Amino acid sequence: MSHSTIAKYLLPVALIAMAGVVIQVVWAEDKAPARSPQQELRDFMHKKLDASNKILEGLVMEDTDLIQEGAKVLTEISSAEKWRISQNVMYLQFSKEFQRNAEKLAEAAQEKNLDRAALRWMDTTMSCIECHRFVRNELVVQGTP
Repeated sequence: MSHSTIAKYLLPVALIAMAGVVIQVVWAEDKAPARSPQQELRDFMHKKLDASNKILEGLVMEDTDLIQEGAKVLTEISSAEKWRISQNVMYLQFSKEFQRNAEKLAEAAQEKNLDRAALRWMDTTMSCIECHRFVRNELVVQGTP
């Protein structure tokens, strides 16, 4: 066979192969099991951990841009509807405090004030820990959403 004959048949075969791959990907997505609300919340909270790791790395490496990036993600996450797992007054207070601390952390990083950013990071972390403790010890035990 000549090169032109091979090229003539190669394009349609390649297009059919690509169509097959696309169909397989779409079919696999349709067959993917639905994620539970608990799994979705767990994945959402892992985003918070990823942002926290960026902040810690930024503090250690004195990279205020990285601190700002992580703080911005924390602020966005804490504003999302998924974040509000309860209408409990104490939970809402913890949530607002976390958001305020994350915003102040971003401000400190923007001002390139690493000492203040480190202190704000500690405040943010403590508000996170206190809220998780409250959710585990009060809301989960009481069964109150």
